[in-house]
Amino acid sequence: MLHTTLLWTKRILVVLFIALGLAVVLLLVTGNGHIFRGLSKTYLIGKPNADIDDMPLFDVSLIPADMPQPWPLSPNLNQRGPNKKHSHLLDSLETTAFLVFKSDSLLFEQYWRDGSPEAVSNSFSMAKSFTSMMIGKAIDEGYIKSVDQPVGDFIEEFKSGANASLTIKHLLTMTSGIPFGEDYANPFGFMAKVYFGTQIESTTLEYEVEKTPGSFWVYEGGNTILLGMIIKRSTGRTPSEYFFQKFWSCIGAEHTAHWNLECPQGMEKTFSGFYATARDYARIGKLMMHRGIWGKDTLLSPRYVDESFVPCRVPDKKQEPCYWYGYQWWVGEHKGVQFQCARGMLGQYIIMIPETQMVVVRLGHKQDKERVRHMPVDLYEYIDAACEIALQN
Repeated sequence: MLHTTLLWTKRILVVLFIALGLAVVLLLVTGNGHIFRGLSKTYLIGKPNADIDDMPLFDVSLIPADMPQPWPLSPNLNQRGPNKKHSHLLDSLETTAFLVFKSDSLLFEQYWRDGSPEAVSNSFSMAKSFTSMMIGKAIDEGYIKSVDQPVGDFIEEFKSGANASLTIKHLLTMTSGIPFGEDYANPFGFMAKVYFGTQIESTTLEYEVEKTPGSFWVYEGGNTILLGMIIKRSTGRTPSEYFFQKFWSCIGAEHTAHWNLECPQGMEKTFSGFYATARDYARIGKLMMHRGIWGKDTLLSPRYVDESFVPCRVPDKKQEPCYWYGYQWWVGEHKGVQFQCARGMLGQYIIMIPETQMVVVRLGHKQDKERVRHMPVDLYEYIDAACEIALQN
């Protein structure tokens, strides 16, 4: 009896081993080897998806902080904090950092869990907004003629057919008509391939224009990868190098930032994977709120900044004109006050409120799934919390 049981156990293990081997071969042959990298960086370390602390799992570039400028501190720093309701929300969504800046001074700062002034956090899609800034700078410096320049001038695959009608503006506004897909949960989807894969450019270039550019709005990170390719080909510098030279070294960043790469010496994931501290993210908010001007220096054309915050008004799948998205920046209104923001999928925010001269940064592990006016509802709560703190001081 024991011999028979061992024999069947051995046979089952052999069958499972063969099945696993065939599955591995099939995934590799079909170009889905990224799934193994994804599993090793998520489920095999106890996480269902990418997280804000995943930088050690990837190859990254360095964006040095070579000219640090400490933030001015408000005389009322941390004298008032979030009320009980907002404190509960911040805690329940596993916030790691919540900072409020008023008139270019740090008014409130709190960290939870693994957060700290020195802790770097994945920004996820906030990186899209940083990529847009570089496009604007490349236009300022003459590497790109304008947002209306054809993508085909930089990327050979977009010189003919329906692809030839695609412009940089279509990429900036997410109206390219290219069906990349944005489902992070699909292991065979585009986002999984480019986040965990090692061939970002070739994977992205497999997709073509299918709908008339400028006729349909849909949020897809593939557009931002193409923008990153344009930055590299037009300036002759990697996105990391260009961002360091034109922004990071000019805004007084206090800590080295990093950008997630597809492989060593590979392409930046310009749609995601920029890592920095909360205080340094706020510097980008300050720069954009001041229309690209930092002190006496104009780092980015005020005209381009203004254009970046104009909703594209292109209809989405529900035929609703997009009033919530500009040039890779989100725009909205809350209680009669206009705001602009960079957003990441787990509730990473840089929120700018020009009317009250406030910048709000929130980092953390979770985001509210409910949407109101195309924004996560927790975003509005963070604005409320920041405004309440400012009014009390």
